[in-house]
Amino acid sequence: MDSVISATIEVTLEKLLAIATEEFNLVRGFKQDLENLTDSLLSIKEVLEDADKRQVNDGAVKRWFKKLQGVAYDADDVLDEIKYENLSRTVQIRNQMKPKVCLYFSFYTPLAFRWNMAHKIKNINIKLKSINDEAGHHGFLRRVAESAPSRPQVKETDAITADPVFVGRQNDESKFVEQITGEINDVFSVLPIVGMGGIGKTTLARRIFNHPRTKTHFNERIWVCVSENFDVPTILKSILVSLKETSHGDSRQAVMDTLREKLKYKRCLLVLDDLWNEKPEDWDDLKNALMGVNPNKGNVIIVTTRNENVASIVNPHNCNSKLEKLSEDDCWSIIKAKAFEGGDVPEHFQTIGKAIAQQCRGSPLASNMMGAVLRGKKIEEWISIQEIGPSNIEGDQNSIIQVLKISFDRLPSSSLKECFAYCSIFPKDEVIRREWLIQLWMAQGFLTNNQGSDMETEGNKFFSILLQSSFLQEPEEDEYGNIECCKMHDLVHDLSCSVSKSKDHTRDDIPQVRHLTILEESVPEITKEKASYARTLVSKSSVPCKNLPDFKHLRTLVLCKARIKDLPTSIAKLIHLRCLDVSYNYEIKTLPGSICKLYNLQTFNIIQCNLIQLPEKIQDLTSLRHLYFCPKVDFPMPPHIRRLSSLQTLQFFNVGDKEGCRIEELGHLKNLRGQIEIRNLELVNNEEEAKKANLDGNTNIIELKFCWRRCWRRNTNEGNTSNIHDESVLEGLQPHPNLRSIVIEGFRGKNFPLWTMEMLKLDKLIKIELRKCYNCEKIPMLGHLPLLKHLKLKGLTNVRSIELSFYGAIDCSSTSRNDGQETRVSFPSLKSLIIEEMQNLTEWAEAQGVQVFPCLENLKIRNCCKLTTVPNHFPCLKELEIDTMDSDLPLSNIISSSNLTSLVKLSIWRISELTCLVDDLFYKNQNLAYLELWTCKKLAYIPQLRGCGASLKKLLIYGSDELRELPDDLGSLESLESLTIFGCENLQLIPYPSGQKGLSSLQSLQICDCKRLSNLPSEMLESCTSLQSLSVFKNENLTSFPELSGMVWFNSLRYLEIGGFLNSNILEVIGLLKSVQTLSLYGRADLVSLPYQLQNLTSLKELWIKDFGIEELPNWLGNLSSLERVYLWNCEKLRHLPSKEAMQRLTKLTYLDILKCPLLEEQCRPDNSEWPKISHILKVSINNRRIWSS
Repeated sequence: MDSVISATIEVTLEKLLAIATEEFNLVRGFKQDLENLTDSLLSIKEVLEDADKRQVNDGAVKRWFKKLQGVAYDADDVLDEIKYENLSRTVQIRNQMKPKVCLYFSFYTPLAFRWNMAHKIKNINIKLKSINDEAGHHGFLRRVAESAPSRPQVKETDAITADPVFVGRQNDESKFVEQITGEINDVFSVLPIVGMGGIGKTTLARRIFNHPRTKTHFNERIWVCVSENFDVPTILKSILVSLKETSHGDSRQAVMDTLREKLKYKRCLLVLDDLWNEKPEDWDDLKNALMGVNPNKGNVIIVTTRNENVASIVNPHNCNSKLEKLSEDDCWSIIKAKAFEGGDVPEHFQTIGKAIAQQCRGSPLASNMMGAVLRGKKIEEWISIQEIGPSNIEGDQNSIIQVLKISFDRLPSSSLKECFAYCSIFPKDEVIRREWLIQLWMAQGFLTNNQGSDMETEGNKFFSILLQSSFLQEPEEDEYGNIECCKMHDLVHDLSCSVSKSKDHTRDDIPQVRHLTILEESVPEITKEKASYARTLVSKSSVPCKNLPDFKHLRTLVLCKARIKDLPTSIAKLIHLRCLDVSYNYEIKTLPGSICKLYNLQTFNIIQCNLIQLPEKIQDLTSLRHLYFCPKVDFPMPPHIRRLSSLQTLQFFNVGDKEGCRIEELGHLKNLRGQIEIRNLELVNNEEEAKKANLDGNTNIIELKFCWRRCWRRNTNEGNTSNIHDESVLEGLQPHPNLRSIVIEGFRGKNFPLWTMEMLKLDKLIKIELRKCYNCEKIPMLGHLPLLKHLKLKGLTNVRSIELSFYGAIDCSSTSRNDGQETRVSFPSLKSLIIEEMQNLTEWAEAQGVQVFPCLENLKIRNCCKLTTVPNHFPCLKELEIDTMDSDLPLSNIISSSNLTSLVKLSIWRISELTCLVDDLFYKNQNLAYLELWTCKKLAYIPQLRGCGASLKKLLIYGSDELRELPDDLGSLESLESLTIFGCENLQLIPYPSGQKGLSSLQSLQICDCKRLSNLPSEMLESCTSLQSLSVFKNENLTSFPELSGMVWFNSLRYLEIGGFLNSNILEVIGLLKSVQTLSLYGRADLVSLPYQLQNLTSLKELWIKDFGIEELPNWLGNLSSLERVYLWNCEKLRHLPSKEAMQRLTKLTYLDILKCPLLEEQCRPDNSEWPKISHILKVSINNRRIWSS
């Protein structure tokens, strides 16, 4: 039976019972009708619960269920109207306003409202009676009762069936075989293999089971297909059958005795295939029984399951058991093997076959099925099948959708099934944000407040189940370990569409579309009747104002990036609306006041709208739980936001100085959670006022940002008043110990308050940032915080020393034991440390008697010009960046440390006194992949690079004026992909001795603006067999240039930037570079023509012409038929473009950029001589000012 219908009935019943419980005054006059409705729905619910357990295939019964669902929706809408009216009256009473009789609300006087609701409920009861009569007349309920119990069709597996095509899992097979045949100290070691249906779990388990090493290692191998029936006695008997034994009796004891006799002194492998049971006690019972049967060490149980929770139950410590998707190449290999049975694949099948493999999205099941379907088919049939897609290929119970539906049928509740079905509204491959998905479920009424937990809690529970069941995949975590977003596999998305009956949301032949997603640029014509059925509308374009009220039953309206300028006042008629998203509509500046009549609204997203202010009565949205907006610092908050008592998400709060806008408003929002940025704290008067925000009483806020405006000027003559004032305010803002992240910006005090300086209670902090606290004289002690991972100190310009106290309180720091000795550890979890814009910092003290930074991977020190002393103990450092510093001592102290061997990236910027790098830097750090040296003008020596020859991928040297030659082992950098030497004025030599491995991985080579360089070694260029981009320009004395036409890479080069040196012969060979797509030519003032060979580059897409002395561009430029973009820079004598006819032959040209060509610039303006030649070009830019063509 369709579980979505059952869920609709359940939601409606819950609302009915809530109305009956709350005794709304509004229900007087039709209470008996409500009771009748409740009785009818309860009776029907019992039938649905039974039907949900059975396989109902009768077409007439299914149509009856569909009618029932329609009436349930109607009932839900009526009950929602009652709830809305009650909320409306509650707001009016709270605002001490008498109900106004206006045009919009005139219909809803109490008497008229009761009469209208009574009439609607009676009609629903009549419909329900008719549906019940129809069921009795046709015997529907009897047919349901007689239907066979619904069980997922599960194919029993075995250990013998051959798997002729085994692709893409060889590494997994080897890893698992190695694991189970190695030394095992447990009696039974459990290895779970988890993944979505059809991903290849059983196939892999069978390969492991039948592997020669497995057969040799284990005395007994046993295979049991468990599926839905996890019954310990039954499993034990199945094991006995697999061993070809029988017990003396059917009792569990008899079976156990026989098993113990058979398995004692033996090492066993047991495969439990397709396990679903999520009860730990059942698993413990089975495992204990097996340990009683065979107490020997070295036994292994392999469990295959679709559910990650099952995997964590059978082995809580195994986190690497999930099978990943196959690659597209692997899927194509399976399809080829099945479709052509090992024979040759005709070339014209290759392209379409690979496209079909891509559709399989890494599923071996889909690949096998598609290969079987394609076997013997003609190319036209392949194309047709590719257009249909794997999910729509008709098949038996082994088809993809049916295999995946087994998991769907096992979801524990009809509400969860409806939540899964609702995911079909997302496009394929969409990144789905967890919080947003839960809010969408809330809006549809799929989630309820149960047993003291709120809707969000239930939503998170549902999300976790879908993730554990592989319905949601590829989860991404935030820095606190919480899952932020995920994706849905394409085949699972097809299942979602299948169960929701929403594969095509916009088809005209679907009479009652409930959830509508419109991806077109404009909203198609939708009749008023069809619009009234919709409960979700997601559109990328605006809905005409006149049509919006037609969608009168909407729960969710998403107009994100719909290019709308305003919302109509008629939006207030969408009284059922619970989720409204108009984010990223940059032209919206105001919201209609009528929006404050949406009393059911729970989620409101107006991020990236240029709002001037929010409606004053937004506090009337008493159901609002999540408000997303990002105001400017001077944005006025609406007054009395405290009345939004259900609010959980409020990411920004701008403190005001008017009544109802002060910081105390936050103290009344008891349910706030997540993150909040509190701005304009200069408007808070003292500690007592700050305490009214009640931040220390809110356990659910995990991210806090405090901001003072720097430009604020207080009306006082005392210079230190603002300092003391800020210190007092920050003292009152002490947060709850659950805080994970804190940012303090613009604080003007000299001293942080005690809770900040010591942070003894904030031991859950993961991230700390102190920014632009210009008067601060001392950094807080932070080293004792056990979980701190990210620390940023920026703009603390008054701090002169990072003192020993920085490393934390002695009695609070983490400790570790080594050889019986207790060692104090400071910053035990820190991974990233950034210190920048601290211009007066001179000293960073070395810690004494303590282990520091054992996990630090990323260190950046920027714009600390006076710093001379730093610690040198960074044992795990991977990335080091030092930027803008006078002394080279800090850098030398860090990189000369003997314990620094882990560097992966080293960036050095503008160190005035740096003359050389330490000799053993590259020998010690043999994993170094990125080395950047920027504007170190005195740098004269770079040591041998050979130590990181196998790892270095990028080498950049810019503006090192004293550098005269590069290391002579440059050719040993076999992994180097990018080499840039730029602006090294005195560089004379690039040594390249013979016998080196060569730059075989180099893809990009830039040697530019090196005025004294006279030649490039041809051996170096010859070794660059992978080169795709070459830039050699403005090397004024370069007279010797290798012969390019003989290079291996000559016919594969894609980007060439060349010229600006004495030897101009090189320009003559560029016409042979047929593969170049981007060409940048540098000339000289004495070069008055372009090389004519240029006209042969018919694949050229982008052309730059710079610094030439030419007066007119040749007409043969019109032969460059692929040209899309042209740049003409710094050609001072250039007056004319090619002829109009030549320019118009450049049919693909869409962009022309003219810069510093004064004679041409004037002629190219509208109404001048050259304008007709370029008026057809889409975009023309002259001196960085865009001129649009006519």
